[in-house]
Amino acid sequence: MKFLDGVNVTYVHKDEKNNLTKIVNQISKLQTKIELKPVNSKYYGNFRIEFYAPIEATPSIKLTGFLASDNPIEWLMEKDDQSAIVIDKVFHVVDTEIIEIDETKPIVAVVMDQYKIYAIVNSKLTKDYTLNQLVEAALKRLFEVYFDSEFISEDYELEIHPELTDYFM
Repeated sequence: MKFLDGVNVTYVHKDEKNNLTKIVNQISKLQTKIELKPVNSKYYGNFRIEFYAPIEATPSIKLTGFLASDNPIEWLMEKDDQSAIVIDKVFHVVDTEIIEIDETKPIVAVVMDQYKIYAIVNSKLTKDYTLNQLVEAALKRLFEVYFDSEFISEDYELEIHPELTDYFM
């Protein structure tokens, strides 16, 4: 896959914002060193979204694993084109995930990995999208696939922190 752009996104449901503010204010009064990090959900989310375009085919399985290498730094330096890595060593798969694909949508697929979202774009449908439109499409797909819900942008306060790239210029 070809990396297109990355963006950090925070959203909070408008109905829950006051509750979250009250909780944070109460914790700050206690002068504790405990940090509050809400779990990402349909009411609150803090994600890094990375956008990718498929090169030959849309991926349908996500693999997580470990690779054995005598010199891992050298191996990584030789593999600067991640989309063309040929694994010539033993790869131990520890987790798999079937990716839900819908070629009719602007975001063909999303994969959530803790605080990171991998969004695979439909280049034909998104060729004229702005970064904000792409983020909204990714959140719609995320909510559909992972939260069994609908993302309605008017119901959320959304902060987008883009990187300095020229992809959308």
